[in-house]
Amino acid sequence: MSNLPTTVERLVFPVTLSDGNTYDVVGYLYYRGSHKYRPLQVLVHGLTYTHEYWDMPSIGGRDYSYVEYMAKEGYALLALDVLGAGESSRPDGDFLDLAETAESVHQVITEMRTRGGVFKDPFTKVALVGHSNGAIISTFVQSTYNDADVLVNTGFAFTPHPIPVPPEAIAALLQTPYIAIPPEIRTDIFYDDANADPAVIDFDNATIASTYSRGQFLSLLAVSEEPSLAGLAGVTSPVLIQFGETDELQPAAYVDSDAALYTNAEFVTTSIVPDTGHILNGHFGSPAGWEEISCWINHNMGW
Repeated sequence: MSNLPTTVERLVFPVTLSDGNTYDVVGYLYYRGSHKYRPLQVLVHGLTYTHEYWDMPSIGGRDYSYVEYMAKEGYALLALDVLGAGESSRPDGDFLDLAETAESVHQVITEMRTRGGVFKDPFTKVALVGHSNGAIISTFVQSTYNDADVLVNTGFAFTPHPIPVPPEAIAALLQTPYIAIPPEIRTDIFYDDANADPAVIDFDNATIASTYSRGQFLSLLAVSEEPSLAGLAGVTSPVLIQFGETDELQPAAYVDSDAALYTNAEFVTTSIVPDTGHILNGHFGSPAGWEEISCWINHNMGW
């Protein structure tokens, strides 16, 4: 299986939100060989990213593609451009908050479980995987709709804590309905320079950085102060939470206090990836984190 090329299919999911309008969510489906009978990972990126967070190219002789690694392991993967990012629709930036974004992801997962839906064959086992703000979205989805068999959250500490961004910088970002973080701020808070290739950081800022809605950002700020808004108590499935050891934005020091917030989860497993900053897929240590996720999903979904 690992020697087969990865098939990539671009899928478009029409979703209807509370304003009565229909928008398009674009996702890229990756798999090797036949997709049938495989578990599906639905991947939800963080703010300022697109589905390409999960499919970064090889740089400097190292592989940075999460989807290529997982496809070799036998999974199918649907990497989304969440609404407001990448190739997906851009609703009003203040309307597009956590609840609306989560509703769109819920409709996508429903389609992927439905025979004859946007994708012809249904998947029966689904892992929902979110990074950073994508972890907030995924948690809200799982709490509200119980869409997935397991939940994997990476790079987000729900435990309230200070963030290394000055209030005036946050205020400046909030001046427009769609927000772009300057490269110098992204580099400072997303990467651990000692454990990342400068060429990867440059590629990230130049190629895969995207905008995000003010509504999503305000939801992020609200959850950072009051984690219950993400619905952690409503999650009943198994949960894996993974942190980068040197992440200054979402510190690994909060891994145990975060695990305690999932009060009704079947169980919570914690993981810390050594020598890795916030953008887990963009650091030298990323394969170690991928292996842990793959083994955990495999063990808990019977693949």
